[in-house]
Amino acid sequence: MVLYILQAFKEGVDYIKLFKIMYFAQRDYLSKYGKVLCPDTFKARKYGPVPAFSDKVIKTVETHERVSEKSDIKPFVASVKVQNQLVYGVQNPDIDYLSVKERQCLDHWIEYCRDKDSIKELSPESHDNAYKAAWKAYKDDPQKGEMTWIAIARAAGASDKMVSYIREKELMSEQLS
Repeated sequence: MVLYILQAFKEGVDYIKLFKIMYFAQRDYLSKYGKVLCPDTFKARKYGPVPAFSDKVIKTVETHERVSEKSDIKPFVASVKVQNQLVYGVQNPDIDYLSVKERQCLDHWIEYCRDKDSIKELSPESHDNAYKAAWKAYKDDPQKGEMTWIAIARAAGASDKMVSYIREKELMSEQLS
């Protein structure tokens, strides 16, 4: 998903815009289909939702932190570069991992965010009810602040039926793990 977004920004994209595209697409897809585009966990931070795993990888790349050959983040680290706080894809995405609907959703949000200011326009827009609840929890206890799939879907206006579907999937997943 990240590489798919990055291919649309040959000139690089700042973290905030990348994360907003990821969040908006995730929120939209969850509310429409009850599925996640990317299993990354979103956390509430100052400028809005941040995908924790992707953020960790990008910071690892930016700081040139050494990554073990056996690390499960090694392929992700090798697929991006960070220069002057802009993220670039250095590999093409494997389109086989994204369905037509997923690509359409991502394309919509890439175009929606492309020419908008990351901090002045996109950050405030991402401060929805899911974010606000998680941000409040984070400010109380920095170990909290994780946004749930149900809260994200509700913030996008998901129907009660869709929320029930997501809840069922989450409960099943929890029972099987």
